[in-house]
Amino acid sequence: MIQFAAQYPWLIPGLPLLAALVIGSLGKWLKGWAHVPAILAMLGSFALSIALLIGLNKGPDAGGIAPIIDFNLFEWISAGNFHVPVALTIDPLTAIYLSFITGISLLIFIYASGYMKGDYGYWRFFAYLALFVFFMTMLVMGSNFILLYLGWEGVGLSSYLLIGYYYPRPSAVAAAKKAFITNRVGDFGLAIGVFLIYTLFGNITYSVVFHRVAVDHEFITVHQALLNWIPFCLMLGAFGKSAQFPLHVWLPDAMEGPTPVSALIHAATMVTAGIYLIARTLPLFQLNPVSLEVVAIIGGFTAFLAATIALCQYDLKRIWAYSTLSQLGYMFLALGVAASTSAVFHVFTHAFFKALLFLTAGSVMHAMGGELDIRKMSGVAKVMPKTCVLMLIGCLALAGFPGFAGFFSKDEIIAAAFNKPGIAGLLLGVLALLVALMTAYYTFRLFFRVFTGPLVLPATAGHHEPSPFALAEDHGHDEHAHDEHADGAHGEHGAAEHKNLDGPISMWGPLVILALGAIGAGYLGLFGAPEGAHGGWFHHFLSPVLGGGAENHAEAAGETAERVSHTVMMGISSVVALIGIGIAWYFHKKNRHAADIVAANFRPLVTFLYNKWYIDEFYEALFLRPLWVLGHLLNIIDRYVVDGLVFLVGFIPQMAGYLLKPTQRGILQRYAVGMIAGAAAIVLGVLYLLK
Repeated sequence: MIQFAAQYPWLIPGLPLLAALVIGSLGKWLKGWAHVPAILAMLGSFALSIALLIGLNKGPDAGGIAPIIDFNLFEWISAGNFHVPVALTIDPLTAIYLSFITGISLLIFIYASGYMKGDYGYWRFFAYLALFVFFMTMLVMGSNFILLYLGWEGVGLSSYLLIGYYYPRPSAVAAAKKAFITNRVGDFGLAIGVFLIYTLFGNITYSVVFHRVAVDHEFITVHQALLNWIPFCLMLGAFGKSAQFPLHVWLPDAMEGPTPVSALIHAATMVTAGIYLIARTLPLFQLNPVSLEVVAIIGGFTAFLAATIALCQYDLKRIWAYSTLSQLGYMFLALGVAASTSAVFHVFTHAFFKALLFLTAGSVMHAMGGELDIRKMSGVAKVMPKTCVLMLIGCLALAGFPGFAGFFSKDEIIAAAFNKPGIAGLLLGVLALLVALMTAYYTFRLFFRVFTGPLVLPATAGHHEPSPFALAEDHGHDEHAHDEHADGAHGEHGAAEHKNLDGPISMWGPLVILALGAIGAGYLGLFGAPEGAHGGWFHHFLSPVLGGGAENHAEAAGETAERVSHTVMMGISSVVALIGIGIAWYFHKKNRHAADIVAANFRPLVTFLYNKWYIDEFYEALFLRPLWVLGHLLNIIDRYVVDGLVFLVGFIPQMAGYLLKPTQRGILQRYAVGMIAGAAAIVLGVLYLLK
């Protein structure tokens, strides 16, 4: 299997693409079976990805494989000296990304087969999902910047299609457009960066570019000015795709898509692309240390911004969306403080527990008839015991509770921030700890509000949310409406105590696997490395591509002193996590009335955070309204000035024709008189001139 995967790595993106084509072509006939090709394709891609991971880990001396650089498939573009092959790179970074992209996507596909059952656009939904995974795998497997850009734009297109999947709903259409347009800003920066790379290096292949950066010091010296700008262009692209400030505004609105889409975007695909981009192009960023400083500062600020907003949100999925923004901020912070392996490690662990949290939120939404307001439900554990346990595991991992996945990866980042030389490191470390405290609080604020306390269910509990397609296109009733949960009414005060609303095994079964990952994935960062190697298996495996993380960079710079070791940070962050959970327990389980009193006393601050720092309103005032006014002004100029000139140009010959029309009556006698009069006028004129 390992050798087969090494010989045919193109099957990893090829199988999802084939599934997308099959479902797109035959979906109307497949109908409720449209998920089968998608799941089978993802199963095959996942098996091949794991085979590559195992083969690379073994190495060629132990029956495995060596990293595959530039596995050429065919020539795509050839124009003069510009050549773009469709070629793949398989190295440890790619293998790690492929493992969680395909694995978590497989689980989400299985979950979606139950969650979306009976939906009007069922086959279209799975075609889009498969296309999404194809582009994401191409993004991380491509061996050059053009294939990277192809995958980059492809995941943007797929996210647009999936966020706006419920297109009869105006809010979904608006969210899809917002995501698409906001990402165009970042994508413009990435495109300029790629153009600069080709202009300077005359090549767009990673291996060629990075090799020249490593060995041609004269070239670096001569072109230092332009090389300094390349990281900032790439950074803009990363900030757009991974929703970092100030391009973060699209991600919370992406919740308008179906919940499996939210899980796929937040856990396994699109938003992790920015971290991949910077990790892959780290040699270019290291040419300009200021760029890494900016990455760290923006990452730290985004983590803080999103965490504060999450404190005062009431929408179940939006809280997790802002949590994703905050965790992505941690990852960029790690990249900026030269802890690149820790950044990718957090990407890996985050994929498990964030997919788990979104899918359990989807289960709650599915059971509550589409209701997401955490103020309208309580004691849900009584009717959804499996979902409660699974979400608790995800919450513990996100909050950084000792022993869970997020605890290990997040602590590495906080320790690396503290160990960055200078006052900047101290400030970033304190900020990261503060964010960890807020994360533990808002995570368990949601959990205690929804799953503990007296049983209170919305009236729609047990009746699944009506399909927007059914409402918009008059398809009668939603096919969800009369399934196993729909018999009997549910009042506001829990008339459904005897019912289990956990849903079918296709929905909660994949969550069990994700829960195991949310518990155990972090231990890959502690254990499994060869004797004498720093860190665990994960860091050792990535070290050939990313180096040894913050410690190696510190030693290279002569900075061997550490403010805080990882072990000490584990103890500190454990206390921080427990404090956050304890505060949430008091205010949202034991004494909810006290939380209402505190909120009332700090009403202006709560309102400020609830309205997301008014950043959307600021953008509307600064960009949207002026552009709206400019658009209307240009419309007026187009209609009355441009069109008026065109009308005038056409009107002049019309008037001339109207004035000459009396001379064109078809009466021969008048024509003869006119000819004689004209000839006489000519003769008289000539005589006058001769005189």
